[in-house]
Amino acid sequence: MSLLALLVSLLAQHAWPPQPRQPLLAFYGRMCLSAAKRLDAGDRNSGIAAWLLVMAAVLVPASLVTWAAAAIHPFVLWILDIVVLYATLRFLHAVGELGAIEKRLREGDTAGAASRLAQWQGRAIDADDAGTVARLAAQQAIREAHQGALAPLFWYLALPGPIGLVLYPLALRAAQGWSHRVDAEAGDFGWFAARAFHVIDWIPQRLTAFAFAVVGDFEAALYCWRSQASSWRRAEEAIVLASGAGALGVRLGDPIHVAGGVVARPTLGVGEGAREDALASLEGLLWRALALWLVVFLLAAALNLR
Repeated sequence: MSLLALLVSLLAQHAWPPQPRQPLLAFYGRMCLSAAKRLDAGDRNSGIAAWLLVMAAVLVPASLVTWAAAAIHPFVLWILDIVVLYATLRFLHAVGELGAIEKRLREGDTAGAASRLAQWQGRAIDADDAGTVARLAAQQAIREAHQGALAPLFWYLALPGPIGLVLYPLALRAAQGWSHRVDAEAGDFGWFAARAFHVIDWIPQRLTAFAFAVVGDFEAALYCWRSQASSWRRAEEAIVLASGAGALGVRLGDPIHVAGGVVARPTLGVGEGAREDALASLEGLLWRALALWLVVFLLAAALNLR
């Protein structure tokens, strides 16, 4: 049933694409922002209390709705799964944005590609060459495929009903929204949220990295995973980006040239720097990784795990 729910939700997203900023994910963001404004007392204890309160405020009702749906009829629970999958997954959106950026780069419209990437990321991109835009777009696509699809799907498989689909993006929003509060001046309010998300994402990160290795260049993906991930500035995405770059056979790290100068970054991947042709290859890699997850769901269904 879970595999069928996933397929139906993807078909529904294809037929009726959700808004770029999906309402359910925006709701998680508003909850985290509201909790930070009200509960940030300038210490780690307030961050722990805020995280637990946000989780309870969302997961307890979600658990009750899941229980009620299952008690009514399994078909009702299946419909609930489809609705939450539709409102949560961002895989088709990521692939669509990647394709649009690739098309602009092939047409020589670097400024248009940079503008599309800026809208996708939600922050300005001051890049002035196609290679920089291609590398940043590839990184964003790998990040979105993991955080917006593959990792939530792991928790959907691991927990009953759609609870896992709620847990992962909510923890992600808390970690991202409170990340600027992890410093001495802010009293480390976001310290616990960052560490809790690290634990929640530990297994999914490695499964996504391994999936990229299986459907891409296996040896290069494992090499980049082992040797390059530790140098990346964001630990929560390092393994996935390094493995994805290695599986694709291109470099996604390295310094990038922007209008204000050069931004130093460590190397991720092997081979030549990513260009527009690498984005088409990345689309195929992401689709194969999703297909691998569909096989996992099929096996889980055959074993009656979901």
